[in-house]
Amino acid sequence: MIEIQGHRGVLATRHGNTLASFVEALRLGVDAIEVDVWLTSDMQLVLRHDAVIGSTDIRLETMLQAVVEKHPATVTDVDPETRAPSLSETLALLRFANATGVVLDIEVKTDGAAWDLYGHRIVTELSKVLKAHRDEQALRVRSFDPQIIRAMSGVLPGVPLVALSRERPVRSVGLYPSAAKELVTAALATGASAIAPAFGILDAGLVAEAHGAGLKVFPWTLETGDEIRAAVRLGVDGVCVNDVALAREVLAALGEPLAAAHVMALPLLQDSPA
Repeated sequence: MIEIQGHRGVLATRHGNTLASFVEALRLGVDAIEVDVWLTSDMQLVLRHDAVIGSTDIRLETMLQAVVEKHPATVTDVDPETRAPSLSETLALLRFANATGVVLDIEVKTDGAAWDLYGHRIVTELSKVLKAHRDEQALRVRSFDPQIIRAMSGVLPGVPLVALSRERPVRSVGLYPSAAKELVTAALATGASAIAPAFGILDAGLVAEAHGAGLKVFPWTLETGDEIRAAVRLGVDGVCVNDVALAREVLAALGEPLAAAHVMALPLLQDSPA
């Protein structure tokens, strides 16, 4: 079975990392929802892709000050949410939707620099929340930063970890490499059970190298049907996509089993009547 991972929910039609986007992903049917997490100044885990919007850094704000990141290239401004949701709110949403089997795949965001106080704090706070929920919610943690994955493997055994890699990253202690053998070696050394390469570095050699080492392969972010089909032909274990409906259509045509839908309604997330 090829796992469909909704990138920030359903980024093709909703602002990412919002409750509305997660509800839409669940309605369509996903195996996992990928989210991005930062730690705010009041030590809250809040979901947003970019740390800085305008001149304001989410790490220097409180949870209630953290605004939603809008994505005008792919969505219209229809969602009424203005504040970025917390990780705890998202976990509650999944419980409310009876979707505890859907993997909440949490990307821990950093600057990719050397280990610092912020890295220590976000690992500490994230591990507290996930320890409280790991018996009731399917969870996974990913990061581009091997320091984060190594630290999480020490404090949260049993939760799967994913090594993310970009195309041609600047060599840094805070970034996984992109070359196949180096990426696999680094993933294993830090306790990861999967790699998530950028689609541009995905090829048969990388998949074979990872599978030979016992690692799953979850490429990101697949934009078109051709990219999804190409990844499936290479034998990947899952695809991280913006367009969940498209991914379901492509996988159905290939005869792949699909995740069940979790239809729900949250009145506060619906447009108000005229």
